[in-house]
Amino acid sequence: MSTIAQPDVPEVGIIEAPAPFSAWFAVAVLVGVTIFSFVDRQILAVVATPLKASLGLTDLELGALQGLGLAFFAAVATYPIAWLADRFDRRLILCIGIAVWSLATAACAFQTTFEGLLIATIGIAIGEAGLGPIVWAVIPDLFPGRQRAAANLVYFLAAILGTALGLGISGATFGWLAANGAALPGFLGDMEPWRATLLFVALPGPLFILLVATLRLKGSRAAAKASAAAFAAVLADSGFVAYARRHIVTLSCVFAAIAAYNIGIASTLVWLPTALPRIFAIDPATVSVQLGLAIGPASLIGVGVSALCVKFWRGDRAVMAPRLAAIAFLAAAVPTAFLPFVTESWQAMALVGVQFAAGIAAASVLPSIVQDISPPHLRARNFGLMTVVALVPQGLSPLVIGALSEAVGGPHGLIAAIALVGAPAWVLAAGLIWRSENAFRRTVAEVQSASPVTVAAGEAHDRETGR
Repeated sequence: MSTIAQPDVPEVGIIEAPAPFSAWFAVAVLVGVTIFSFVDRQILAVVATPLKASLGLTDLELGALQGLGLAFFAAVATYPIAWLADRFDRRLILCIGIAVWSLATAACAFQTTFEGLLIATIGIAIGEAGLGPIVWAVIPDLFPGRQRAAANLVYFLAAILGTALGLGISGATFGWLAANGAALPGFLGDMEPWRATLLFVALPGPLFILLVATLRLKGSRAAAKASAAAFAAVLADSGFVAYARRHIVTLSCVFAAIAAYNIGIASTLVWLPTALPRIFAIDPATVSVQLGLAIGPASLIGVGVSALCVKFWRGDRAVMAPRLAAIAFLAAAVPTAFLPFVTESWQAMALVGVQFAAGIAAASVLPSIVQDISPPHLRARNFGLMTVVALVPQGLSPLVIGALSEAVGGPHGLIAAIALVGAPAWVLAAGLIWRSENAFRRTVAEVQSASPVTVAAGEAHDRETGR
């Protein structure tokens, strides 16, 4: 085995100094930016009912705003923006993104046609497209090896709680403006409450731009270079295309399962604030606040259940993450299927709570699954691919549900459509993850055998034995 000239990277096994305060401050800022993005991303779902009445939109057009406008164009923009973030100052790219989605959110308030609203939502999508890849690229630059896991967990928890906080903040803002908006000065007092809400939720943009601009960030590609060199020494072709061909079953099953998971999640988040007011005497703002209160604790329970399962798992730990995800996906399908049968709004919230607890238990191990099957020098591309396959179904499912709702008809048509699309998606996700187990083992074995640490250890052994 030939000796590889390793780039200058930190050695594994040394005692690492604790991350400085500036690193945790950076995580706090990135958490704040993420929650802000959730508010601006979900605000259209919160104000969907008065917006629809004001502009005369159909359910299909509402679905197009959430799907085609937000999810599809975010998927299209993710890779180009990630490419820019790898070549320029990540703070600059993120600041530009915040400015774009803030201005686009504010622009939504002044639209009078579906076409204008669609263009503005496309701006929100493009602005937010680089957030995930940039954050996950920045965290390894801020923290040494073992502390990185803690930072990842903090950000993951913040991201899932951001969904609940986003709904809660959006609903509370809309509710307050609906009740008190007429007392606002100037033209704000004359605006419809949903328009004023869109303006208000865009206001924190400049503050977050300033905070991100002051962060102390630095990046290095040394680890990726070490990984590429190690794989080149073991495999004839260490590029992404060759890797994808060798592990097409693993990648197809894992990423298709992630896509199906996002259909299940999006089906509830996008449409339930609109579906419940059609059935019960409840306004959209109240539904959003209640959803936030249900999703927040459920998300924490899901993460806690996942952590306990990881700690006390008695089966084969090599496939623990995919098996845990498959079980949790199946558990999420059950409450989704029962949504059309609720007779009170609190019953819907209880079902959503169970759905999210199971879904988040699965989601909490999905990053580990992707990391396990990803060589370090290809990991960013795999996470970029994960982002795309997550966003595309998020874009399509609102359209499908909107069309199905109109086909079914009646006040219960929309909530029936949510169940008809969401429940099979959860079952499909479970089946795909379960199907990938053997292929998953083979992929993980290759990644581990050709990692820089493993190759370096093998070379040291060869030198010691005189081979």
